[in-house]
Amino acid sequence: MDLAIEPLEKQAVSATDQVFDALYSAVISIKLPPGAKVSEAEIAKQLGVSRQPVRDAFFRLSNLGFLSIRPQRATVITQISLRAVADAVFTRTALEVECLRTALTNDPVLLVKALDASLTAQAESLRASRDNFHALDEAFHEAICIASGHAHVWSLIREQKAHLDRIRYLTLSLERRNHVIQDHQSILEAIIAKDLQLSESRLRAHIGDVLNAAPEIQKQRPEYFEKTPEK
Repeated sequence: MDLAIEPLEKQAVSATDQVFDALYSAVISIKLPPGAKVSEAEIAKQLGVSRQPVRDAFFRLSNLGFLSIRPQRATVITQISLRAVADAVFTRTALEVECLRTALTNDPVLLVKALDASLTAQAESLRASRDNFHALDEAFHEAICIASGHAHVWSLIREQKAHLDRIRYLTLSLERRNHVIQDHQSILEAIIAKDLQLSESRLRAHIGDVLNAAPEIQKQRPEYFEKTPEK
């Protein structure tokens, strides 16, 4: 099975972290699609590492809800749970809005500078790869957490949004990328205007907008999603 993942380069970062990052990215980008079977041996061979860091990375991915690991059965990439997506939107909104409020109180100039630079990078990469744009989209939101003085919050958010990120990635058509940039610009404009209530409102709407896109993605790729139990 060709997983379309490049072998790892030797770095100061631990092998487990490298494997985790590579697999996390592959799952988010649907290079490893929901329902795909994976094995420690195949991944280790593909990435050029021993099986131990792969085993450790599998454990971490399982904790994030990306992998289903069951004894005597194949390890598979989990399907997307719309319930988990809704939970992630709730958690992310609560944490990120609080970071925005704190950043505006602490140093709004720093926040504006960081978000403006992020927007410039997004505009310049509009027609670049989906992977690149997704990373820049992430950077915009991470900048809010950093400017709040609570950079660690982004790690907490990342741990909660595994299912959410796959839908976000699947929606990133060129039209959607333009929409994301417009949303980010509107958030920045409200921040520049020092309108806390409007800034928060626009951020909430932007984060929650993925819930509006989810039904269409599910219609297009039903095999990627958990089946909703019949009532």
